[in-house]
Amino acid sequence: MADEQPRTRLLTVMHSPTRLAILGVLRHVQQINFADVQEALELTTAELSRQLGILEKEGLIEIAKFRERRRAVTRVRLSEDGRKRFEDYLEQLRKVLGEHA
Repeated sequence: MADEQPRTRLLTVMHSPTRLAILGVLRHVQQINFADVQEALELTTAELSRQLGILEKEGLIEIAKFRERRRAVTRVRLSEDGRKRFEDYLEQLRKVLGEHA
């Protein structure tokens, strides 16, 4: 039996350019404020919220909301499983592109 094509292992939820960019930002930090992601990627509040909701539903990220000095703060981070899944996605993407990890 032939080896499975790397493209078949790519998670389609990560294909969205916006979600891919969000995961790319989260990959380099322990956690980050919603506003910082929004500013870095130049997204509207509604669009970032929508995309984060999709990623959270898939278990790729964790969202924490709390109050800091009487101000609502939302922090986002890759879940442990999400970090592992994203690294696997990147590895498979390299294979699809013919690069070696």
